[in-house]
Amino acid sequence: MNPGKWLEVFEKTVITVGLGTATLLLFANVVARYLFHSGFTWVLELVQYLFAWVVLVGAAYGFRAGTHLGIDIVVEKFSPQNQKRIALLALMLCLLFVGLVFWYSIQYTVRIYEWGDLTLDLQIPQWIPYLAIPTGLGLMILHLLQVGLDILRGKTLRIHANEAADALKQVEDI
Repeated sequence: MNPGKWLEVFEKTVITVGLGTATLLLFANVVARYLFHSGFTWVLELVQYLFAWVVLVGAAYGFRAGTHLGIDIVVEKFSPQNQKRIALLALMLCLLFVGLVFWYSIQYTVRIYEWGDLTLDLQIPQWIPYLAIPTGLGLMILHLLQVGLDILRGKTLRIHANEAADALKQVEDI
């Protein structure tokens, strides 16, 4: 399996398993509270960590799939060459922001690792759930770079989804 396919499988697995597990755990906790008048003390903490992984990896996957929304009504007034320039500028700004947050998230995660703190309820090392931040941001950087290559190669003029073009293509395929 090539690295790109492996990465896609990893992202989809994290999103699917994380969301499914969180849903089942919350449901089980509600049932336990109402039927047995006691719940699992660790469920809410675990669900928070699962959602952090789902949101951050899911946001990265959104760049891969081109599902992030964008407003480009003004940009569409420009020539294709200028649209490409604007898209590359937007991409560079996104990379700058995500790159900075990625760098600081690594520093923060390393600091938490050095402190050796444990989570309150699960009693696992605190750095493990916090690893979601640099992991998700690192995947975002990778996917943004892939989108940048697509822009440079002329495959797209956008970082985000173009729903109108996608809808038109689906109509043409019918």
